[in-house]
Amino acid sequence: MELLKKDIHTERIKAKSLLQVPLEEDVNVSDAKPDVARVIYSSGRVKTDEIKVGMNKIWVKGRLEFQVMYRAEGAGEGISGMEGELPFMEEIFLDKSGSRDSQDSQDRVICRTRLDDLRVQIINSRKLSIQAVISLEPRVEETVSEEICIGLEGLEEGGLESGIEYRKKQLDYLETVVKKRDLLRIHEEAKLPAGMPDMGGAIWKSMDVSQISFRAADEKLEVGGELNVFVVYREDNTDKINWYEAAVPFTGSVECQNSREGMLADVSYDIGHEEISIRDNSDGEARLIGVEAALELEMKLYEKQQAQVIADVYGVSCEVSAVTDNRRFCNLLAELNVEEKLSRNIRLEDTENKVLQICHCDAHPVIEDVAFEQNQVRITGGVELRLLYSSNAEEPAIYPIHESIPFEITRELENAADMDIEQYAVSAQLTRQTVSIQDSAQLEWRGLLNLRLLVYEGRNEAILTDLKLSPIPDEVLEGLPGFAIYRVAGGDSLWQIGKKYYVSVERIREINGLTDDAVKTGDKLLILR
Repeated sequence: MELLKKDIHTERIKAKSLLQVPLEEDVNVSDAKPDVARVIYSSGRVKTDEIKVGMNKIWVKGRLEFQVMYRAEGAGEGISGMEGELPFMEEIFLDKSGSRDSQDSQDRVICRTRLDDLRVQIINSRKLSIQAVISLEPRVEETVSEEICIGLEGLEEGGLESGIEYRKKQLDYLETVVKKRDLLRIHEEAKLPAGMPDMGGAIWKSMDVSQISFRAADEKLEVGGELNVFVVYREDNTDKINWYEAAVPFTGSVECQNSREGMLADVSYDIGHEEISIRDNSDGEARLIGVEAALELEMKLYEKQQAQVIADVYGVSCEVSAVTDNRRFCNLLAELNVEEKLSRNIRLEDTENKVLQICHCDAHPVIEDVAFEQNQVRITGGVELRLLYSSNAEEPAIYPIHESIPFEITRELENAADMDIEQYAVSAQLTRQTVSIQDSAQLEWRGLLNLRLLVYEGRNEAILTDLKLSPIPDEVLEGLPGFAIYRVAGGDSLWQIGKKYYVSVERIREINGLTDDAVKTGDKLLILR
């Protein structure tokens, strides 16, 4: 007799860690740039260049790319900008959560990065101090292949195997179908609206991704979203300062072998290469903004599966010893898509720089904690909101506003208290936002926060790995009655009764005229071998 087995594949976090890294460096202003009088705006993005794996530790090499917009010193100098990067190389020890002690070549190492804080201070008119705090969150994932027993083969008539009873149970699990890294390259263009002056030199160029979505399709992963592009530039003829902000939609797809419509897509991304350029149109006028970006995708596509596995075995004409082993399986406990409206009134206190026009709105949601309490999930975090506005002062200028908008969102999560939560994946983005001017010193920001939460349940199941058959010992046979009247006790089932008396469930039903396996406390059953 053979066990009919089936291989399933899933993912497991083997090791993980979290490290906050302070970065600080003094940078000189390029000789081609004017002196710095006042810092207006700054931004940064963490880029990972290389990850090396060692024994229970990894090395992460990367850089923090930063931009600074500043007010130039001296009458008529206006606004200027500069950019640079701070390199880093960090050794990170990993907290082991898997059964093996070290990484191997088949493991996948992922390192998520985040810029927690960025400050730019003026040392003198030709030197700036760049201070930042970044978070590195590496984790090691291993692919696990498990065998499950789905049936028995070779129950030959007349042999020991012919007297075997078995029952099955349903096993729900997620099968990992696609696991890969890939790049989605984006090439888009935006045009200056009619009436805006042509572009000369760019002072500030930035790009971000919003409203991104991922959908599994046949043999590919479909991606859609928007690129938020913001450019501050000198006008071509007058050398005055102007700006333009646009949302540029994009779509694309990445080849995924074995992907199918309806699969669960768990995808994270980082912006790799990015480039914004000013281009001439067909008339030779500098009115086009070219945007090139490469999205680095970490993709996992799952398929929800069910299997009927052997749950228990006993012998009717033989003694059966079942060998089992505890195996851990992953299943999707919940998929939540939450929308939450946020708002904030912003008042400019004690300033002569009254609001004339909103130039730029940069809002990023940050998840700080995800807590599972009883049958609820609580997600806390904040939206880091940064605005640029033009003033109605005599000399036109751009000024910043920085606000933190906290949020706490609680949702029901059925049966969460009884489940063993293996891991979760949460993503947050603002799908809509507006800034309105209430008066010259007061603004109102409104945003629609979209959260997607995937909660994975881990479950240990006893899986049949082998059967050992032998004749029923004589002393056991002598102790079994030829027939008996059995009174059903609380919690009894036909399976338990049959196993006790070495009688098949079908035989018990046949003798007692039962049409199914349902019995209740106090029922009397005739047991006949």
